[in-house]
Amino acid sequence: MPPLAGSRPRIGIVGSGIAGLRAAKAILRCEVDARIVLFGDEPHRTYNRPGLTKKRYPLTDSLDMMIAEDVKVAGAENDALTWRPGIRVETADLRDRVLRLSTGETFEYDGLVIAAGVRPRTSVRGNGECGLHTHRTLRGLGDARYIHHRFQASEKITIVGAGFVACELASLAKEYGCEVLMLEALRRGPFESILGERVSVALGRWLVQHDITFLTGESARELLCDLKPTHPGPPSDGSLFIEAIGSVPNVEWLHGNGLDLSDGVRVDEYMRVAPWANVYAAGDIARYPDPWTAGNLTRMEFWKNAIDTGDLAGRSLAASMGHGSVTSRIGYFPSMSTEVLGLRIQIAGNPRMSDAMEIVRGDLDRLDQGVLVAYLREGAMIGAAYMDKGARFNSDYIELLRSLRER
Repeated sequence: MPPLAGSRPRIGIVGSGIAGLRAAKAILRCEVDARIVLFGDEPHRTYNRPGLTKKRYPLTDSLDMMIAEDVKVAGAENDALTWRPGIRVETADLRDRVLRLSTGETFEYDGLVIAAGVRPRTSVRGNGECGLHTHRTLRGLGDARYIHHRFQASEKITIVGAGFVACELASLAKEYGCEVLMLEALRRGPFESILGERVSVALGRWLVQHDITFLTGESARELLCDLKPTHPGPPSDGSLFIEAIGSVPNVEWLHGNGLDLSDGVRVDEYMRVAPWANVYAAGDIARYPDPWTAGNLTRMEFWKNAIDTGDLAGRSLAASMGHGSVTSRIGYFPSMSTEVLGLRIQIAGNPRMSDAMEIVRGDLDRLDQGVLVAYLREGAMIGAAYMDKGARFNSDYIELLRSLRER
């Protein structure tokens, strides 16, 4: 469906997170004379989601405003874009290039970027209350405001899960003075699916050393909550029960278009959603050919991945509309960092796909003194991790990264 003669083409971007914003900015840089519309289901423009779990705030009546100010993202004030906050895309007809919106409107597009991201996985439907707890997940700005208010009251907090969000929330809760219980029923410790059991168990010990009650396996399962009220009326103590057990790609609105939606949206190395013309995907939702393990597909939920894939999707879409050319395929170098109870954790490459690991420096029993780990696949290094309270082995870690990049 070509644009009407003399009219500007319309580009829809579903998702106003960092991947959607970076795609929009890339299209603008390519000087595509189009109307670019960003749809987001939150009532906010783009903000820094990872920042929601990073900082302790002073007790103040302006807490909500302080959080919003701290997570601002450069470029979100761009009014060259048409922002449609608080609007969901309910369905998409990729053949006729039509989006149906929660307002009842339709939006016809000439190009589309799918950057709808993910939502928290839950063991039950939605937030609610059982006989003991107030249940929450953390995804958006509203969730963060609520959780920070509760943390400031120095309450008892239960956190289910041991991934990045769970560990960062546990660390933050301890800073606020909360009593923290963490439950991980499926694994031995934090980040096991990425860093393996030995490192995961060591990180679990780190949590316990910092006065977090950390339970795994059956001990954790016994304390999980299924939201079934034990008696009528309000919760008996109303303590906060946060589920941070992973995420689910927001793909339901794309059903019926013949796409592979088994784990996000499958794309090629240019972020193109085959077989549809001028349709691309980026960010947490995109599953693309892994440049690190040939023949495999990967889906990453890191901030840098959203930036890199958003840029590529925007440039690819612009090229498909005759503006510039895309010569580089996805070459994303996975890297992320976090801090848990004072321990800096840095991860690069793709340790998840390794078949062996090697301690390069340090001792897993003394994480605070620095530990550097190499991850191997068929004898070749494909990932690295560095944990330290300082920067003792930083030069060695940089050397490992250089080796990874030169593979």
